[in-house]
Formats: sequence, structure tokens, C-alpha cells
Amino acid sequence: MILEFIFKRQRRKNQKEIKSTSNIYGWMDLSKEERLEIDYKEKDETMKKKKELLKLIRKEYIKLKNNKK
Repeated sequence: MILEFIFKRQRRKNQKEIKSTSNIYGWMDLSKEERLEIDYKEKDETMKKKKELLKLIRKEYIKLKNNKK
């Protein structure tokens, strides 16, 4: 049973690696400017998500802090 769990986990890792390598070829076919543009867009999206998550965490913290009093 434990070995089955380990093998399933290993298969999932291998599938993720296969998917990511197929993107590498497409990525390398892009020009430098196109890659930079895509990279900046992804950075902006992740930063927005992080900021939104921080806002939610702060709101929850304030709620918890106020409930303790």
C-alpha cells in the first residue's frame, strides 16, 4: 500500500515534467521581446494575486484580533 502511494506520486511528477518540457520548445521559439513581455505580464498577475491574498489575511487577522477583546 505504501509502495503504491509512492509510485502514484512518482507518476504524477513525471507527467508534470512532460507537460513543462513541451512548453519550453514554444518558449524558446519566441523572440526575446516576446518572452520579456510574457514574463512581465505573469509577474504582474502574480503580484496582484499576492497583494489580494495579503489584504484578505490582514482583514481576517483584524477580525480575529477584535474578537479576542
